[in-house]
Amino acid sequence: MADTTAAELADTIDDAMLAKTRPPLGAMALLGIAAGAQIGFGSIGYLVAQAGGTPGGAVQLLSGVAFSVGLMLVMVTGTQLFTGNTMLVPPAAQDRLSIGETLRDWSVVWIANLVGSIAVAALFVAAGGPQAIDGAVGAAALKTATTKLGKDWVELLASGMLANMLVCLGVWMATGAKSIGGKIAAVIGPVALFVAGGFEHSVANMSLLPIAWGIDPQAVPIDAAAFNVALATLGNILGGSVVAIVLAAGHRKLRQGTPT
Repeated sequence: MADTTAAELADTIDDAMLAKTRPPLGAMALLGIAAGAQIGFGSIGYLVAQAGGTPGGAVQLLSGVAFSVGLMLVMVTGTQLFTGNTMLVPPAAQDRLSIGETLRDWSVVWIANLVGSIAVAALFVAAGGPQAIDGAVGAAALKTATTKLGKDWVELLASGMLANMLVCLGVWMATGAKSIGGKIAAVIGPVALFVAGGFEHSVANMSLLPIAWGIDPQAVPIDAAAFNVALATLGNILGGSVVAIVLAAGHRKLRQGTPT
């Protein structure tokens, strides 16, 4: 079988994004909860890697590789992840998808991701996960939360854009992969880079911040956590949209279609 060309992949992405909007709301919500949980597992991997050594570039990259397990699970099992679904913008711009359908998808999936993320965070804290490695995992969670909550709105917005540019590039490549191994390989590099760079991924923060809150509620004020996730979400939408529009337009696939 011939390899998929970059231009053909642009069409594939377009169709794959449209397919995300087709399931009934109940199915979409279930797949969104699953995706939130899967990214939550990636967050646990990140914290374990952070707890395992002296902070530095190598530890950051290893933490990114550990976190990438979450996106691997999403891509292989076909669940609904809000940050990947920000690439619905080109179909909407082509009138193949209405603005209402786009906002419905984003809202349902975002809320479902939050539910799945908090569920895994709660189970991890209840299981005593933060006490692992002589409490170093819990210390890593609190340090991560402090760093995230210390960013101002400009940092959060820019960081959210950069995070989802890399995530969506990983999703774009993984969508074109024809094997499970190919999908796994496609996401490792971009995800490792965004994590190593300390960028803000809204769905990751939906589990990382609740884990820290479960350890010490005073260290994670609810209003500060909500501000972080909200600005990261906006940045993620902008970053994912930029990637999808630039690649679609560059491959001359940003064309008008038939409204659905």
